[in-house]
Amino acid sequence: MLRRLLGKVDAGRFGRALAGLQVGWKFEVGYRIFTKSGVQIGGQVSYGGKQYAVHIEGRKSYCSCKDYMSRKVPCKHIAFVAMAELAHYAAERSAHRQVQEVRSL
Repeated sequence: MLRRLLGKVDAGRFGRALAGLQVGWKFEVGYRIFTKSGVQIGGQVSYGGKQYAVHIEGRKSYCSCKDYMSRKVPCKHIAFVAMAELAHYAAERSAHRQVQEVRSL
């Protein structure tokens, strides 16, 4: 679901969301509900003194930023939340695996 959502984000906004991951934008999760059709996520994206409410539910998404409000298509904040959630799930899946010791020959 989140990967499909990212496919709808234009390249410029995708790149800005990726840059947000690199510079430390924060996503404070308000709720994360798992359903048969996927996950519902909501919370606040914050950076540089700015805050935006973001909600993702199935194929629907919402952001309180001016860009989303005027265009009604996924913005960089929605893309950032989708990327952050995918990273969160990847970290959870690999957390149970033990790091193998690397030995030189």
